[in-house]
Amino acid sequence: MLFFQVTLVLLAFAANSLLCRWALAEYQFDAALFSATRLFSGAMMLTLLMVWLRPATDDRRPWASVIQSRRFWLLGTCLATYVVGFSWAYLQLDTGTGAFILFATVQLTMQLAAYWQGVRLSVRQYIGILISALGLAALLLPGSEAPHWLAALMMVIAALGWTGFVVLAKASGNALRDVHQAFIAASLLVVPLTPVLLGDWQPWSPAPWWLAILSGAFASGVGYFLWYRLLPELGLNRAAQCQLLVPVIAMLMGVMLLGETLSFTTVLAMLVICIGVALATLSRPRT
Repeated sequence: MLFFQVTLVLLAFAANSLLCRWALAEYQFDAALFSATRLFSGAMMLTLLMVWLRPATDDRRPWASVIQSRRFWLLGTCLATYVVGFSWAYLQLDTGTGAFILFATVQLTMQLAAYWQGVRLSVRQYIGILISALGLAALLLPGSEAPHWLAALMMVIAALGWTGFVVLAKASGNALRDVHQAFIAASLLVVPLTPVLLGDWQPWSPAPWWLAILSGAFASGVGYFLWYRLLPELGLNRAAQCQLLVPVIAMLMGVMLLGETLSFTTVLAMLVICIGVALATLSRPRT
């Protein structure tokens, strides 16, 4: 059951990358609009889930008290940092470089966070992490252009935001409530700034709007809720390793949905990543 749930979440994460690239690259959609639409639609979807599942997720605190809490704004700041940084970075980064910077930074920071919390890895797990990192580099970097320093910095900041969002899940007593509050807080932070951040974009098609809504409501809203439920059981180390499978899944989705092709080197790099992830996750780290 855990394997199925993790697979579903990783599919959602890969869909996020695909939908974002689709909207920004194919339709030249504005990054600020994509981020705001993604957050707002995620907040709406999670609100519906809260209403539907209220007997199991009821939070009886008044919203005035919730908004005044430190955790509410901390969740929103981490999520907003990730979503906004991710969108802006992909305006100048190619897919491979952007994904490598994101996942390499997330891997490093989440492993450091796990170490800080007392998790110690075995030699086999360290070898698995190294193998998967080499596979990730082989998969994403060949043919990529040297990144613009500001775009690379934005992706690093996005990765730090995501790591903070994930680490906060360790203290989550109610996954749906926390993710719902995160999306509302992030929307309150980002949506009012959208008119200021809006670039020179002329709307002409509803397609990118629907891509942003799909990304927010399902791939982000529902996906992040499921991820928050799984994180206490997975732990930070295994969660970090599992996320390295997202570029592999995204490329396979590109083959199935966009007609993209895979080279022998790409397939080999995917296999290397999977082997590394398996080595690092099949045994639990020492605590």
